[in-house]
Amino acid sequence: MTDNLVARRIQLMQGAIFRRAIAQISRIVPVAALVATGFASTASAQAWGEPFWSDEFDSSEAGAAPDASKWTFDVGGSGWGNHELEVYCAPGTSTPAPCDAQHPNAFQDGHGHLIIRASRVSAEPVPTGSWTSARLKTLGLKDLQYGRMESCIKLPVGAGVWPAFWMLGTAGKWPAGGEIDIMENIPESGGSGAGLGPQKIQSTIHGPSTVAVGRFSLGEIFTFPAGQRIDDSTPPCHAYGAIWSPFMLQMYVDDWRKPFFIRTASDVPSGGRWVFNAPFYFLLNLAVGGDWPGPPNYATPSPAEMIVDYVRVYKAGGVDAPTMIAPALRAQGEAASSTIVELRSAAGTGFVFLACEMGASDSKCSVDTGNALNASVADFRSSDLQRAKITVTRGDISGRSDSGAAKTPVMVTAYTVSGEQSIIAIPIE
Repeated sequence: MTDNLVARRIQLMQGAIFRRAIAQISRIVPVAALVATGFASTASAQAWGEPFWSDEFDSSEAGAAPDASKWTFDVGGSGWGNHELEVYCAPGTSTPAPCDAQHPNAFQDGHGHLIIRASRVSAEPVPTGSWTSARLKTLGLKDLQYGRMESCIKLPVGAGVWPAFWMLGTAGKWPAGGEIDIMENIPESGGSGAGLGPQKIQSTIHGPSTVAVGRFSLGEIFTFPAGQRIDDSTPPCHAYGAIWSPFMLQMYVDDWRKPFFIRTASDVPSGGRWVFNAPFYFLLNLAVGGDWPGPPNYATPSPAEMIVDYVRVYKAGGVDAPTMIAPALRAQGEAASSTIVELRSAAGTGFVFLACEMGASDSKCSVDTGNALNASVADFRSSDLQRAKITVTRGDISGRSDSGAAKTPVMVTAYTVSGEQSIIAIPIE
């Protein structure tokens, strides 16, 4: 389903338009699942097929520049908003100084890898020195919206070294367009003190907010099991990925079936705005120094290399939206009222985001699936049956309209990874 259609559905859940639409639905099907068409053909289980966009970095020429039809470059050394030390350089040019066309910071090694190299080019200023590096992006070449985004990377380890695989929204100045940090790593100590080290990475989403700092941030740290590290030689790289679908982002390491971090539109804090249903573009970079990782030192490796095996984007195969049934909510005046929605879908269809909306401005509803990763998400990876508790709080939901008609029902919408939707209207008695 296109974002325009998704936005239209949200619009129908607000104000007078919402109330008229729900009144019509509740007269026809008071407690039933209403299924809308998604943006992919339906199937019984979550599947991905072959990538629809990728770079395998498979040039046989050692030192070849990255594919110019897929990647462009940020250049310069302005600190990049974080007081970083590196000057980013594009291949084939010695501008700006101290970039060196004869010693590129981004190149293919002739063996199926992209090398992003950070090099200390001067001992001054002491003790951090001067550094060059590279920052690749797909802006203007490939914008993306939804799918499974994955890159397999061997990361460098050292004081002040800050590799990242991430995405930025194409709309508006940061943070208005949003940011999806699929993977970042910094040293264990230095900078802000909230370090990671060689056995952890962090995933984060940033979006606009009306709070004083102008943004919200939601993040989670992943710790590698069994002593694995970001610079492992076996496996030769670790896969860092995001499964991105309407109103939901799942982050994973090595196995897309096992996300460690799930955030949805329901998790946006007060004042924030979900901006992740719009086009984004990729970035790959290796920063040096800055507010978060802290400065390099004499032991920081030079060159420090980020070795990228591939970047791939998969489109989700169609997944049927779950069917939903629920008894009516029993109104209790201003006290909280709840009911249980029963959802059925084929086992293996993955995660489903549930959102609830109400027509009454003085009442609120919430969803609780009991899922430890995210209470707004139902888990159909191995089961065909899930339940969610829908609770209505604040306001007198037992009241009736001036015409004597029953209060408008609670609307619950289920969104699958492939964009299929089902809707249930739960009456309030």
